[in-house]
Amino acid sequence: MSSDRNIKNLKFASILKHEINQIIQKELSDPRIGFITITNVKLSTDRKHATIYVSTFGNEKQQKESLKGLANASGFVRHILSKKLETRFTPEIEFAEDRNPATKVEEILKEIEGEKKQ
Repeated sequence: MSSDRNIKNLKFASILKHEINQIIQKELSDPRIGFITITNVKLSTDRKHATIYVSTFGNEKQQKESLKGLANASGFVRHILSKKLETRFTPEIEFAEDRNPATKVEEILKEIEGEKKQ
């Protein structure tokens, strides 16, 4: 029974990822939000909370501004999402920066390159 729920949650997370990506690309006009990629969606078991992991492009300041813009738009994104989904509840949405190992390696390489130039 729990495996059925896990499969349904994975499918729902995939739908959320697609729909939220569409909303960000087509509906949001906040100039702070730069180029972002949704890397992962984690749902609570009751589907009432979703953490949307994003990878942002740009320098550190631009990345922080993109995350602030997304955080401010989370209510709007949820509102639009509620119209698109045919579910009883629309999850609360939280955007978080995806700090994957590849990003960390890239940052370390940039630091090393910067040290070599000095």
